[in-house]
Amino acid sequence: MKSRLTMMTVLACASIDAFAVDPQSIQTESGFDITPLLSSGLKYDNNIASSSSNETESWIFTLTPSVRAVLDDGVSKTELSAAAFNGTYFDSSGDNFTDVLLGGLFDTSLSEHSKINLKADLVWGHEDRGTGITEGLNTDQDQPTRFNTQTASGYYEYGSTMAPARLRFGTKYYNKEYMNQHEVTQYRDYDSLLGGVHFYYDTQSGTTAVFQSSVEDISYDLVDPQATRDSKDSHVKVGAEWQITSITSGDIKIGYQNKKFDDSSREDFSGLAWAMNANWSPFSYSHFNLGTGRRAKDPLQDGDYVKETTFQLGWTHNWTESVQTQLNYNRMEENYVGVSREDEGDAYTASVKYAFRRFIDVTFFTTMTDKTSSVPGIEFDRNITGISFNFSL
Repeated sequence: MKSRLTMMTVLACASIDAFAVDPQSIQTESGFDITPLLSSGLKYDNNIASSSSNETESWIFTLTPSVRAVLDDGVSKTELSAAAFNGTYFDSSGDNFTDVLLGGLFDTSLSEHSKINLKADLVWGHEDRGTGITEGLNTDQDQPTRFNTQTASGYYEYGSTMAPARLRFGTKYYNKEYMNQHEVTQYRDYDSLLGGVHFYYDTQSGTTAVFQSSVEDISYDLVDPQATRDSKDSHVKVGAEWQITSITSGDIKIGYQNKKFDDSSREDFSGLAWAMNANWSPFSYSHFNLGTGRRAKDPLQDGDYVKETTFQLGWTHNWTESVQTQLNYNRMEENYVGVSREDEGDAYTASVKYAFRRFIDVTFFTTMTDKTSSVPGIEFDRNITGISFNFSL
């Protein structure tokens, strides 16, 4: 199954965006609108370390405070955000964690035909025992794997929103450093620098044609004793983005990926890559989502690279103004190159949200995860069930 690498980021961003039914902001004299939010929950996890045997179970209390400040004058937008995600395990205190996210965004129009967008994020996060870089090593670890990441990105876009064609030049810097478990993580600290260009052409029929090309230079801090993992990752894709009335929207991009390692002893990748996300709303209160993707990525453990294919299907239905249900299915298939390993994972999630008031809602949820692998010790079953409360002003 997908590792917990991005768990904190996903949860923190969710808390910032839309935990409450209709969060209200505090308007300051400086012009910033400040929106504080709070989420708290209790869940039961029957396999906290994703173990294939001798599972450890625990109740977990979670607390996620967050705040977002936005200054928007119609020409420029500045956004600052902060969130903390705390987990307290009743039966395994060594797994307790506190993750933190700090983010900033600046977007401005230089003229009628050009704009600049800048964004930066700092994350102090964790991977649960038995996930990510410690997958299959759950019995050898007594605490989560901690890391921090820094991301800085930006783009310059030329072309009026009223014109059919737009051109975007972008860049992104990313750095990741593990903070513990150095006997396992010491060769996985790295940074990357990406540069790319996007061309958009509006067909005037609700669809925009897209061409994109990018090159990413990936460099690891220490050389892996087997061979350096430094590489250059190139993508060329074509596709479309669409918004056809309120019923259907989405995007699809398909093309070619080339991953070339600096060390010739590692096997390069050249082949098909794609990403697709489609939304369909047959009614204003019912929404379906379908997604799929394929790419070659760096492994967190052994191997040269991993050929990853993902599928996602979701349904959100608003039964009344205050009751919403969600059903989601995610599947991941991973084929490791350089070692003999194939993984498959399925995750099923169901939730019911009830909005008591404009400023508070409660969600009951359950997630069932099943992972299989050709390597012993990687496979596991994991079920999580809980309740969460979301509060705003």
